Amino acid sequence: MITNSDGYIQLIHFLADNLAIFENHSQQTASTTDTIGDIFSEHIANNTMMVCNQHQQLTEKHRFIVIREIDAIVSDLEEVLSSAWDFSPSKEQMVFIEEFVGLMKNLFDSELAKLA
Repeated sequence: MITNSDGYIQLIHFLADNLAIFENHSQQTASTTDTIGDIFSEHIANNTMMVCNQHQQLTEKHRFIVIREIDAIVSDLEEVLSSAWDFSPSKEQMVFIEEFVGLMKNLFDSELAKLA
């Protein structure tokens, strides 16, 4: 669905262009005890629920495809951000996570709208 799309490739480039913000693991600037992995997972889960609620026409098959795609995306994120995954995010990292997940949701919305 989206993991094989040009939009996803652009999203990965956006991540790659911003990897530098994940190189500093200073615990002193952390605003939460949650890790980067926790925050990504929470935001992705919330956005996945929004996507499914906004696209009531989805069949069970399509919902499973969305979940499978989400799993692949989280796996990609965990691999790329493995050195930072278990650290608390800085404010800059939180902003990036919110933006990245929002863009990811937009990709799903665009693809799922084509199914209607």
